[in-house]
Amino acid sequence: MFRKFAIAAVTVATVATAAVAMSPTDAYAKNRRGAIAAGAILGLAAGAIIASQAQPRYYQPVRCHNQPVRRWDPYYRQYVVVGYRQVCY
Repeated sequence: MFRKFAIAAVTVATVATAAVAMSPTDAYAKNRRGAIAAGAILGLAAGAIIASQAQPRYYQPVRCHNQPVRRWDPYYRQYVVVGYRQVCY
C-alpha cells in the first residue's frame, strides 16, 4: 500500500514540476494549453497504471512437515519408525 502511494506521489510531483517548467510565455503561447493538459492527463494515467502493477503478488506459503513412516516389526511386536517422509500442503 505504501509503495503504491509513494509511486503515485512521485508521479504527481513529476507531472506538476513538468507543467510548471513548461508553462508558456507570451512568445510561445500559441494554443499549447491543450497539449500540456493532455500530457498531464496521460502522465497521471500512465502513473496510475504503473503504480497498480508495481505491487507484489501474494503467494500462499507452503507448509511442510516430516511425517514418520511406521512399519510392523515382528521382533519387537510393535510398529517402529523406519524413516520420515516430507508432507507438504
